[in-house]
Amino acid sequence: MKKIMFNDRYGLTQAVIEGRKTMTRRLIPDEFFGLTWDTRGDTLVYENEYGDFIDVRHSKYTRYKVGEVVAVAQSYSTIAAGHPDVDTFLLQVAKAHKISIESVQELAGWNNKMLTKAELMPHRIRITGIKCKWFQDISDADCIREGIRYIPKICKFYFEDVSREAAFYFDNHREAFAALIDKVYGCGTWGLNPWVVVYELELVK
Repeated sequence: MKKIMFNDRYGLTQAVIEGRKTMTRRLIPDEFFGLTWDTRGDTLVYENEYGDFIDVRHSKYTRYKVGEVVAVAQSYSTIAAGHPDVDTFLLQVAKAHKISIESVQELAGWNNKMLTKAELMPHRIRITGIKCKWFQDISDADCIREGIRYIPKICKFYFEDVSREAAFYFDNHREAFAALIDKVYGCGTWGLNPWVVVYELELVK
């Protein structure tokens, strides 16, 4: 089983687990754009060595496929902190890594979710749709699906910086999403407006 990563600092992993984030955008590798490529509807195609045009959604340039169930990556320490039966979870981790239960907290995956095992992750999502878009080609509704939140009382859109216990407030959907993208991918990413793969997803566990 594969894992999928979401940003912890800006609350995106939690948004997925809560079922609020049902869409995610991922940058297409630069190597794709060195090929002969074109657009077709909501996707991209590229020419392979035999002259055939391949739908990017069915290629190595999209890591996840429609219908695939993948694990939501979390560090073992994060899972343990909210687990109803910590001792059982630690035993599962120890068995999976073939170590003693006393050594679990010494694992690299204790604090680094990139180094955890997918089968030990408690949450799963299913990929329900894939399309390709420019980063800035996003509707107001999809900004919400990406994890942007709204406060009706003050008519503001926002996202949080969990590490600083702070929030960033904006007057509309796109301003909030643009700021979030620049936080996650680096300042200026929104302005560059790169092509991205848009994954639609649903929480299944």
